[in-house]
Amino acid sequence: MKFGVLGGLSVRDAGGDHLPTAPKQRQLLALLLLHANHVVPVRVCLAEIWGEDPPPSAGTTLQTYVMHLRRLLARLPSVGSREAAHDRLRMSGSGYVLRVAPQELDLTCFQELVARAGRLPASEAGAASRLLGEAMELWSRPMLADVRTGPVLQPAVIHWEQRRLAVHEEYLDTRLRLGCPRDVLPELAVLTRRHPTHEPLHTRYMSALYAVGRTGDALDACARLTRRLAEDLGVAPSPAVDRIRAVIRAGGPAPRVLGPRPAPVS
Repeated sequence: MKFGVLGGLSVRDAGGDHLPTAPKQRQLLALLLLHANHVVPVRVCLAEIWGEDPPPSAGTTLQTYVMHLRRLLARLPSVGSREAAHDRLRMSGSGYVLRVAPQELDLTCFQELVARAGRLPASEAGAASRLLGEAMELWSRPMLADVRTGPVLQPAVIHWEQRRLAVHEEYLDTRLRLGCPRDVLPELAVLTRRHPTHEPLHTRYMSALYAVGRTGDALDACARLTRRLAEDLGVAPSPAVDRIRAVIRAGGPAPRVLGPRPAPVS
């Protein structure tokens, strides 16, 4: 059985896709999966689904949603019975916990791949690049793209999207360490358009463009960044951007603009 949150919400096994169609049941399942193997208090479930002012019937309705999720699990061949489904999604104290094996959830697989890459020494850039590439391939689109998110899920989604970007930066850095600036240019072009004021991405893009002989494009990228920083944030580029621009204008050796390795994913 495979559960997915890195993109659309998904529940898959050998029998195909199995996913609740009711929006609030999907919302509850997403909440439980993002906190897999940890108790999610009932009050947190209520806050996510109904906000700060849940109706008087919210507690009973939540129990109904849990019952429907258990029925869904029971229909899966890999679960196979109501008892096993109840064991998977159980009441614990004042909340619910969904038991998921590490290999069953794409988010856990992502964390493990990034952790393995982070334990490698700098000399193992090739191996780190492969692991980080596998981690990035798990993201098909924005997290929980097809799930309505409330006050609990929304901050979690923002957190993981930020971690996704940090890991993507580290993956690009491993490619640059391996001397492959041309390989990362398409990704950096997309990322800098998506994040027009993100200086670390732009400095990598400028460096990669310059490294492959595209000096004019590198300076154009710097000019676009400078303009967007002024228009959107009212600030000037950082000294790091100024240093790279000076190197490019002087025709010096291609600068190495590699960020720190990301903190462990949590």
